[in-house]
Amino acid sequence: MKNKIIKIGISGKIGSGKSVALNYLKSINIPCYNLDLESRKIMKRGMPCYEKILNTFGEEVLNKNKTLNRRKISEIVFNDKRKREKLNSIVHPELLKKVKALTVENNHKKKEFIVFEGALIKKTTKIGKFLDKIILIKAFQKIIIQRVLTRDNKTKEEIKKILLAQKGMAQNKYDFDFIVNNNREISHLIGKLNSILEKISH
Repeated sequence: MKNKIIKIGISGKIGSGKSVALNYLKSINIPCYNLDLESRKIMKRGMPCYEKILNTFGEEVLNKNKTLNRRKISEIVFNDKRKREKLNSIVHPELLKKVKALTVENNHKKKEFIVFEGALIKKTTKIGKFLDKIILIKAFQKIIIQRVLTRDNKTKEEIKKILLAQKGMAQNKYDFDFIVNNNREISHLIGKLNSILEKISH
């Protein structure tokens, strides 16, 4: 089949090293997309998700300028599984359309790979099923906490709370094609990524 782009997903918890991996892959000219940023775009005013979210959650989730308050929405769905599933049922189909459109666009540009990064990517999700290979990046909790403390304006308690919420992202080895333990320096992670790309491209 001529020029079929290889679609790769990068998954992992906060502070595991997904962004570092993405920045490296971008630096070697692989088209890379952060699914959190892409979901923000499809939740903007005038986009299909905007009206559906507004109808579902009401005007309390709006900022004064009528844009969606993502922090408020996160707080609402954080402890309510039913509302979280409702939000996902609105956002995920639109996000999958975006992922497919970006894949087609980059396939036309004759790229070998395209990479999508998102904490929830795994083989059982619709986006995961669309992708060819999924890489999980893992790290020890103490290393994750240290990284996020250095990087973000968050307390240790806030980070632990996020990690507790992400416990639901059961990291079953069968949900991924490659698992990278990222507990060492960046050069070690880059070496692992290069070896995975080599395996995938053959």
